[in-house]
Amino acid sequence: MVHLIEDLAVLLLVSLPINLLFHKIKLPSVMGYLIAGVLIGPYGLKLISDVASVKELAEIGVILLLFVIGLEFSLGRLLKNLASVLGVGGLQLGLTTVFVWFVFREMGFQQNQSIAFGLIVALSSTAIVLKMITDRAEIDTLHGKLCIGTLLFQDLCVVPIMLLLPLLAQSGVNSSADFALAMVKSLTAVVAIFFLSRLIVPKTLIWIARVGNKEHLTLSVLFIILATGWVSQKMGLTLAMGALIAGMIISESEYNHQIILDILPLRDYFSSIFFISVGMLLQTQVLMDSVWGCLGLFVLVVLVKWGLASLACLLVRVPMRISFVVGMRLAQVGEFSLILAAMALDQGLFDSHQYQLLLIVSILSMLFAPLLIQASSELSMKIFSQWKSAETDSDHEQDSELKGHVIIVGYGLGGRTLAQVLLETQIPFMVLDLDGEQVKRALTEGMTTHYGDCAQEETLSRAGLEQAKMIVFSIPDYAVTEKAVRLARKINPEVKIMVRTRLTAQVEELKTAGADEVIPEEFETSIEIFSRVLRDYRIPNNIIEQQVELIRLEGYSMFRGLSLNTESLKKFSTYLTATLTESYLVLQDSWARDKVLGDINITERTGAVVIAVVRKNKPHPNPGSEFSVLPGDMLILFGSHLQLDLAITYLGSGQEPDQKPV
Repeated sequence: MVHLIEDLAVLLLVSLPINLLFHKIKLPSVMGYLIAGVLIGPYGLKLISDVASVKELAEIGVILLLFVIGLEFSLGRLLKNLASVLGVGGLQLGLTTVFVWFVFREMGFQQNQSIAFGLIVALSSTAIVLKMITDRAEIDTLHGKLCIGTLLFQDLCVVPIMLLLPLLAQSGVNSSADFALAMVKSLTAVVAIFFLSRLIVPKTLIWIARVGNKEHLTLSVLFIILATGWVSQKMGLTLAMGALIAGMIISESEYNHQIILDILPLRDYFSSIFFISVGMLLQTQVLMDSVWGCLGLFVLVVLVKWGLASLACLLVRVPMRISFVVGMRLAQVGEFSLILAAMALDQGLFDSHQYQLLLIVSILSMLFAPLLIQASSELSMKIFSQWKSAETDSDHEQDSELKGHVIIVGYGLGGRTLAQVLLETQIPFMVLDLDGEQVKRALTEGMTTHYGDCAQEETLSRAGLEQAKMIVFSIPDYAVTEKAVRLARKINPEVKIMVRTRLTAQVEELKTAGADEVIPEEFETSIEIFSRVLRDYRIPNNIIEQQVELIRLEGYSMFRGLSLNTESLKKFSTYLTATLTESYLVLQDSWARDKVLGDINITERTGAVVIAVVRKNKPHPNPGSEFSVLPGDMLILFGSHLQLDLAITYLGSGQEPDQKPV
């Protein structure tokens, strides 16, 4: 027990600074855990000796990890992304599994071992890829959606693979019929556990939530995890499979969000133990004895996964450059592969040496993955910019009739909105997009559309950039946007370039690249928020518009924490204190209704002056004190910012200001 506590203390001491460091450098902490495990393990610095105890804790970590994955499982999200999930995901997993199976079979491995190797190597790292795509704000890009869809499919396939491994290890299962029968029995057990639990668990959680408190709910969830795992094991499945089923059951309850918050800290801690323990299991001596062989296998696995994932994209008509990027980003072995490899070792499918080689290749690929992901976009543009655009629609020639038009790059929400406005105002425009679904939607809606990559010169030229008056970039991929801006400025130095972006730091970079106007989403949202707040406080529209214009004129410097110059500050102060006009519509419930201006006496009470009254679209300038105010009249007020604010309040309620303005 003392040794176990010491080991846990060392693990915590190591995992916390690693998590902080990798969070700081914006890399997945999984990489740090693997490196730490290699360093502190029995084959490294030997800071931890009782690996068997740590492996037991790691198994608990896997159980909690799979439970939370079950909690976050969404059937609706799966159906929404069904095309990309089944298309690219199914082809990638199938092609990789078959290729690896064939290679290992030809090398003399047994049939069941070859299948197991293929299934394990086919999986990629959800933790690494998803974190880096999220940090780079690429979730909404075409390659981001394809990567996430493929990873989702792989995660779903972990369940049947976990069922397959014990069956592959059974020596009694010889024929295909025996194998199919065993598979049906396992699936029947899963379905039985799932539906029986669905009948009991939700009602139990509702009852506990009513009669107990938060601690009782957490204890009940832990009991459900362990109980489902125990039942699964008794029915020939694994504890981890039971935990996954438990998560999927609880995900349908109304308490799943609270449960995730309660379990998440435990999940993260035990997951760090799992990855560190995986690193500790790596025998550095095996790596040193066959370093070149291990490096060769690592390079081969990365190239095979890269090529087959790219091929899977091409087979579903994804553009070549995007296929290249997706292949690079899925070219590693994933964390679930480590779990499945450990299961295969326990089941006797692999011997210790085979497991070590698989472990070494997996860890090397995961450590190399962030470098591939970071380089993927730039490398793809450098390679494919040398080619004539194979991604453009060769059936269409440049539309020579379009001159002085607007090119809308990206037919997402922003692009669609702009296209509708231009259509209504009869301004000529053309839509350019690389996403086949968006192009199909634009064509269906009757828009002039070209299919192509805006990062290629030929595509922009065929869209008529030389004759265009403006080009608007509304795509989420920043690297492509920056390159396309430089390219557009090179092709047509006179064209006006407008760019939508997300992050603060990108404003100056895109302007340096050649953009005339850069509109950051977060700042426009901030402007909209403060505009609505000021309107609720009855601040005149013209003063709000002037402040908005000043902020935009200064390139959002105020919001970006940059100092405004003296002239700008004077301008801002002038806007705030300027003499302005404002209009006030007299309603049925307005205090000023049916009163004469002399009785209202607005100038004495607020300082504002009524300079005109508009009645039934007819103006009455300089109305006298006997002028009667009727419902529907529009009073035109003149005064300072403060005077107008007081006047509008006074006209509506009749409440005089506490302090008269000077």
